Amino acid sequence: MSTNYFLLTKEKDESINSTNNDQIISISNKKVFMLPSNLLSYYVSNSLYEKHLIEWCAQLCSPDKVFLDIGAHTGTYTIALADKCSHVYSFEPQKMTYYSLCGSVALSNLENVTCLQIGLGSEEQIGINKLKIIGDDGGCSSLHISDTSKIIKEEDIEIRTLDSFNLTNIGFIKMDVENNELFVFQGGLETLKNCNYPKIFFESNTDNQELFSYITNIGYKIIKIMGASNMYLAECQ
Repeated sequence: MSTNYFLLTKEKDESINSTNNDQIISISNKKVFMLPSNLLSYYVSNSLYEKHLIEWCAQLCSPDKVFLDIGAHTGTYTIALADKCSHVYSFEPQKMTYYSLCGSVALSNLENVTCLQIGLGSEEQIGINKLKIIGDDGGCSSLHISDTSKIIKEEDIEIRTLDSFNLTNIGFIKMDVENNELFVFQGGLETLKNCNYPKIFFESNTDNQELFSYITNIGYKIIKIMGASNMYLAECQ
């Protein structure tokens, strides 16, 4: 048995006892995406961000396998692909973005999703790290921003290795961690090996030869995704 939800809103400064300006929004058992308000105009014009990539990724999921959404943001990949796999583990370290992810999962009535407010990285990164935030929508936040003029604020996040979770039966991984990809691979090598090197859909915003060399050295080949300037697929050779 699962719980359906409705949303109740009240004016910020109004008494909790007052119902004068209440809004009630009924949520049926559908896929619900909580999106940053600054993406509203983009959605109106284009629908979901990366919608074609999300649809393309559906073919890489298996109903009897686990999907890892590493750098889940507010959960567009998680929500869209949850019914294509047995379970989803969604990693999102930034606090408010993580809360939006959890809201999307709850309102979508997805019982096969586990949300984790954890960043993934290498053994050297384990512990509390400073996440540098450069936008109000939670996108592009990174451990690796050197231009301090772009940083709005910093937030303490916990970093663990993928291997520390001892996850099994992984069939597909999506990774979007803003230049921390190499460190996630380094911290998840045993997991990848134990899961027979699942396909990994990942972002690289630069020609990161160190990252590409590491991926190929552990047995993957890298395929450039057509129509996307910074997205790649790693699959076992």
